[in-house]
Amino acid sequence: MFLSQNELKTVADKAIIVLITDMDEEIVDQVIAESIDLMSSYLSRYYDVQNIFNKQGAARNLTVLKYLKDIVIYEVYMRHTRQINEAAQKRYNEAMNFLEKLNTGDFFISTLPSIPGEITSPNNQEEQLTRFGSNSPYQTMY
Repeated sequence: MFLSQNELKTVADKAIIVLITDMDEEIVDQVIAESIDLMSSYLSRYYDVQNIFNKQGAARNLTVLKYLKDIVIYEVYMRHTRQINEAAQKRYNEAMNFLEKLNTGDFFISTLPSIPGEITSPNNQEEQLTRFGSNSPYQTMY
């Protein structure tokens, strides 16, 4: 699996996760799977998501891993509490903003595998230039 439950300890205390999920590890695995699916929907426009999320260990992209953890922790907190954990909320908002920028092409990660046979970067797309302005004025004399 791309992300294990033990790796969540870098963004939240394991005891809190166990308390929130009532020691049901299946809940955390389900939240991880849902979060990967969410990230895949954003990344699939320019990147090979199967290749990204099938990697394990040191082969994983650390930026994607970081934002995935933030999304998972936010979803775990939201499952149990009505109060919003401000740190988790802030990291979740940053992660979603990052994913939106990747999806729209405002940001590009060159170390992620792109879709085979597709445009590798949103910046490499052929641009259609639109010329604004008017023709040169004519000089007339009467």
